[in-house]
Amino acid sequence: MDKIYEEQLEKAGNFHGEICGGIVIGTKLAIYALEKMGMELNKKNKDLIVFVEIDRCMSDAVQSVTGCSMGKRSLKQMGYGKFAATFYNIATGEAFRITDVDANSKEKNSETKEEMIERFKNTPNEDLFNFQRVEIKLDENELPGKPRETVFCSICNEKVMDGKHKLVGGKAICKSCSEESYYRII
Repeated sequence: MDKIYEEQLEKAGNFHGEICGGIVIGTKLAIYALEKMGMELNKKNKDLIVFVEIDRCMSDAVQSVTGCSMGKRSLKQMGYGKFAATFYNIATGEAFRITDVDANSKEKNSETKEEMIERFKNTPNEDLFNFQRVEIKLDENELPGKPRETVFCSICNEKVMDGKHKLVGGKAICKSCSEESYYRII
């Protein structure tokens, strides 16, 4: 396990651009999850979807270790700001959520990055993470593969895929036109 962790940590660090705390956590968390799911490292796991709850370094480690990606629709960004990820096996329906124990502790840990790497390498998964079985509700539009639904927004005329629109008065309207958008056309 030590060698596997070190290899995956290096791979995740290269993917992210450096090894930091989030990479250390995410690497071990993802290895643990694949082990619990009975899925192999460094292999395409077509039945795996991962929901990451934070848009920070940990997500890059999870992506690197699992091979899941947003472009393949097998990595879902939830944006909850938590050091947590849920792993879902499409074929079996099995799902579980893993959270980082340290991140949920109110005590401040003052270890160096090297000390953290060693601790994560040598500490059993059960002492580092909380494990919860969960049920996933997933619309078919969220599944990997080709888009199941495509419409054009009745306001901006842009294509909207995967059910990411609203119907208002029987007309399709994209989220940018129907809600407050992150951008404003000037």
